Amino acid sequence: MKARVELGAFLTASVIGISLPVDAQTTRQFAAPTAAEQQEADLRVIAARCGTPAFEKGFFKDSRAAVAAGLVNKHRMPADVEKSVEALRRSPFVLVASNADCPNQLAQLKELQKTRQAAIHSGRGRRP
Repeated sequence: MKARVELGAFLTASVIGISLPVDAQTTRQFAAPTAAEQQEADLRVIAARCGTPAFEKGFFKDSRAAVAAGLVNKHRMPADVEKSVEALRRSPFVLVASNADCPNQLAQLKELQKTRQAAIHSGRGRRP
């Protein structure tokens, strides 16, 4: 009787010991956000702070298209990058100190939009 209990305990321990490494191998590890994702989040905030509502809406749409095309981070799934960008949004007052900085910021955002639209339409940013 005692041998059966010891055998049962041994088998249970071996099954648990075998299953732990398998579980550890299949867990998905999430990558830390990159500087490009933080920058993308900051650009969206700047567009909201300095631009008109129409400009903000257009920039947000173009930004999402750039994320989907893989222009922000090619090594992660676009859905994960989009979630990360949304989570990384900072206060607009930290990014743009005064309204006097807005014209320069808007000029940079418009130039970035033109560059991205050209890259998206040419297909250079698309995933293989």
